[in-house]
Amino acid sequence: MAMFGDKEQVLKVEGLALGEFDPSADGFYKNVQAFSFKVKKKKVINISIVSDAPVDVAVANEKGASVSYKEAVREGTVGPIPTGDNKEMGMVLGIYPGDKATVSVEVWMARS
Repeated sequence: MAMFGDKEQVLKVEGLALGEFDPSADGFYKNVQAFSFKVKKKKVINISIVSDAPVDVAVANEKGASVSYKEAVREGTVGPIPTGDNKEMGMVLGIYPGDKATVSVEVWMARS
């Protein structure tokens, strides 16, 4: 938790392998990964993405409604995305079937 700074990291994932063979997954490949994270009301979140192949990024609120979507991200930042009155939000990363990507993601919250 950031006591004096503006940024507070809420999720960090490094080296996530998307598109790997997984016999327990639908279609036998893990092309979609979902993550949830706690947020505070009336803030904004930003998502930093670095990937070796294009990935799609979607952000959802507590009700499951999409609040942001961006296609074919290799490197960059998505946001700022307002948290509104949500206490928890989610992010979905996906790639097309047959593709593979190694992805690192950092989500942080800041003042709006």
